[in-house]
Amino acid sequence: MEREDLMAQYDVVVVGSGAAGLTAAIRAASAGLSVLVLEKAEHFGGTTSVSGGGIWIPGSPQAKAAGVEDNRTVVRQYILDVIGPTANPALIDTYLDTGPEMVEWLDKHSQVHFLLSPPSSDWYPEVAGAADHGRLLAPQEYDGKKLGNHFAELRPAREEFNAPGGFMIDLFDLPYLAEMPSPKSLFHFGKLAAKFGLDKARRYPRGTRLTMGNALAARLMRSAIDAGVTLRKDAAVDKLLVKDGRVTGVRANGENIDAKVGVLLASGGFSASEQLRKAYIPFAEEHVSILPYENTGDGMNMGLEAGASLDGDNLVNAVWAVVSKMTRPDGYVARYAHLIDMSKPGCIAVNAKGERFGNEASVHFVEAMHKSGTVPAHIIGDAAFIKKYGMGMVYPGGGGLKKLIAAGYVTEAPSLRELADKIGVDADGLMATVAKMNRYAETGKDPEFGKGDTQIDIEIGDPTNKPNPCLGRLEKAPFYAIKIYPGDGSTTVGLKIDEQCRVIGADDAPVKGLFAAGLDANSIWRGKSPAHGCNVGPAMVTGYIAGKAMAEELVGA
Repeated sequence: MEREDLMAQYDVVVVGSGAAGLTAAIRAASAGLSVLVLEKAEHFGGTTSVSGGGIWIPGSPQAKAAGVEDNRTVVRQYILDVIGPTANPALIDTYLDTGPEMVEWLDKHSQVHFLLSPPSSDWYPEVAGAADHGRLLAPQEYDGKKLGNHFAELRPAREEFNAPGGFMIDLFDLPYLAEMPSPKSLFHFGKLAAKFGLDKARRYPRGTRLTMGNALAARLMRSAIDAGVTLRKDAAVDKLLVKDGRVTGVRANGENIDAKVGVLLASGGFSASEQLRKAYIPFAEEHVSILPYENTGDGMNMGLEAGASLDGDNLVNAVWAVVSKMTRPDGYVARYAHLIDMSKPGCIAVNAKGERFGNEASVHFVEAMHKSGTVPAHIIGDAAFIKKYGMGMVYPGGGGLKKLIAAGYVTEAPSLRELADKIGVDADGLMATVAKMNRYAETGKDPEFGKGDTQIDIEIGDPTNKPNPCLGRLEKAPFYAIKIYPGDGSTTVGLKIDEQCRVIGADDAPVKGLFAAGLDANSIWRGKSPAHGCNVGPAMVTGYIAGKAMAEELVGA
């Protein structure tokens, strides 16, 4: 018997188990296709499991149910105006048309359910058509116990970001956190702590209340299992099998696997590839990604070897994030994305001259780091700031501060001048900068960079702080600093696809049998995301489209 006759066979093989791969797998399997998901890592969930999990879906069923009126033409023009002339209107139209369909289909046919997120402004409020509510959806929290034995196979959320000690919080918990220590807040977190304690007593490795991206990954994983999808971890795919110009399967761990209908590349981008970072990312040597170490561009590289093409130059090659890092005694590099603390009143970021160089509350702050060459930089806060808001991996109230100082992650000094000396920043420059910021805090206006001038800044500021939720004084000793780096929450360069997520070759024709979704497909935003939720949103929509297209291809065959 020939070796080829012994080859494992499926209708669809999916490379990667994040939101893109699992959404495609669920959609295809629900149509009756046999589906295999291959995951390189030892856990399932990919980038999604360590993300915020939000998806930007204008015109969703949830928004309509809440009475949010959104005009598709206005949304479309907002996207096109943000991206500019390199936008592909056909892909934008497909996204806007399919997004609500995808959300509704999953709600009916899977365990994946979304809620309307708390108000969240689009990233370019100065562009006509931007909105501050109704377009962002958040995954509903999930009980990890419903995964049964598979719970241990789900990639845990990052302890240093939103799951300290395995205890997860949700976006919907943040108002309670802001009102601490009110009786209402104490009762809310008391209930969560009691549940967490019970999980520990039952010997669960972490809390079973899953939120944000971890909840989404768990829901997708449960749904895939329920749909009959075969999930295989520790399965690195290193080659696409091609015969007569058609992708016919993959090679994983030395085994050839046949894909009758097609292969979907959804391996999660290239953030962990040193070679690709140097090719596409500014300040590559200092760049710190928060994505899993397995994201080494496998899908993109294999696709190119099989005849795929890239989709030209993007406006931006990654979705930037300000990141700090600390190497633990076991060698693990803990990484923290500064999505919340830098918007709070009393935090500044400075260069070697001790001067500010951008709006610390801006979602585009990394661009200011790149433009000014301030890599790395330092964020600075005082004792009052640390106690109220925390900073980086330091929790509100100062939790973990002493350990983080001892580890060298936080620098502490009794005066600003001594802090400047410790971190290698010009002391006179820092003193002058803080004096200016203290004046701005009194007037409520930052004439240099406009911190707190827009709704998107204010949303993550402190609404109780007047007159500006993002401006506060730095004056109470001791003073603290954390070194920050430019990083990313996803890459955006990927394979060229059409409206059915078929991979397009150098001859502008589809590569038969090959599809791409999520970060393996080029960003439909050309790298310039219009809002929060524009990583996981396109991952799920492209995954859904690919799964549906493969199902229709088999039915039509």
